[in-house]
Amino acid sequence: MSATTAEAVRRLCAAGELRSALAQLARGAKAGDGALDVAACTALVHACCRTGDLAEARRVFGAMPRLGLAPNEVTFTALIHGHFVRGRREEGFAFFEEMRRGGVEPNIYTYNVLIGEWCRTGEFEGARRLFDEMPAKGVARNAVSYNTLIAGLCRHGKMKDAARLLETMRKEGIRPSIVTFNLLVDGYGKAGQMSNALHFSNQIRAAGHQPNALTYNALIAGFCRARDIARANRAFSDMKERGLAPTNGTYTILIDALARGGDMDKAFEMFADMGKAGLEVDVRTYGVLVHALCMEGKMKDARKLFQSMEEKGVKANSVIYDIMIFGYGREGNSYKAMKLITEMRKNGLVPNFASYGLTIRSLCNDGKCPEAEALIKDMVRAGLQPNESVSQALLNAKARQGSSTSNFFT
Repeated sequence: MSATTAEAVRRLCAAGELRSALAQLARGAKAGDGALDVAACTALVHACCRTGDLAEARRVFGAMPRLGLAPNEVTFTALIHGHFVRGRREEGFAFFEEMRRGGVEPNIYTYNVLIGEWCRTGEFEGARRLFDEMPAKGVARNAVSYNTLIAGLCRHGKMKDAARLLETMRKEGIRPSIVTFNLLVDGYGKAGQMSNALHFSNQIRAAGHQPNALTYNALIAGFCRARDIARANRAFSDMKERGLAPTNGTYTILIDALARGGDMDKAFEMFADMGKAGLEVDVRTYGVLVHALCMEGKMKDARKLFQSMEEKGVKANSVIYDIMIFGYGREGNSYKAMKLITEMRKNGLVPNFASYGLTIRSLCNDGKCPEAEALIKDMVRAGLQPNESVSQALLNAKARQGSSTSNFFT
């Protein structure tokens, strides 16, 4: 592959023209170009991983030795990260082992990717082993290394360990970023320790940063979780006074808290304010309100709000459909629940197990056995197996009607 071929491959990868880049590499390799370029092959591996074409990434990687090219730490890191992102963690770790066997030393990015994957699954021994290995291997840890480990610890509720790591970070001379503090504010908020969340939010300014929307969202969510709506509202007001525009997330957090607290008037007032602020209301915000209405048994209002989504150009997802189906099933309206299941399937969405089960049992209670049978068959086609409760509901319904049940579940 000549220098011009290598340059063309890199340029095509940067432009997102992956197929053309692969063809260019194949032509260069076939022509037996003498000047070979690891960077171009690495760019191809990275581009393939980014698009999710892991098989093609592995083919390019496998071709490199035949072209006289040795994959470097950047090549391996792209492959490892690509496999982790697609949930292929065993293969990702296998590439790391291959990397080490080949004498290729991990760089800072490799370590951060690996630490992140161990943290994702809560396997902190593996994460900490790599984290502690970095200085011994001459790789200086950076803020991302610390933030990755702190994020994992916070996500799994290990707040004392996360706070201790912040102190270690400082002792090592690495300045905590706003991301570091936001992780701790959010983690302590989720743990219900709002005094600690406030402590770290106050440290933000002391460290020379300014709280941002994520800081306030974490505080507001923490107060809402603690059912302290008064302090959540004060944080919301303080946010606006400091010139920070509330996000979709900010409004949704407050709307959810108000709705769960039964203050639907205030929740809808906040919903209207969200539109006035020029924010596009997304499916999650609609879902919060629809869920609250369904739980209160206000299905006419829930249906009206659900239908208004289409008018606003918001596409309903499976979660909000399941909420509506649950609401109708709960009030015993089997026909409307079944109609929504049919609508979901037409839209390429799969109802969850609870939606199918609740609707089938409701149909059975109404004596609509043929409809219940059809829905059970649809459930099986969707890859969900009816449990004993669903099966028994149909058997009981048919027994009440004096119908034969011997052939359906055989």
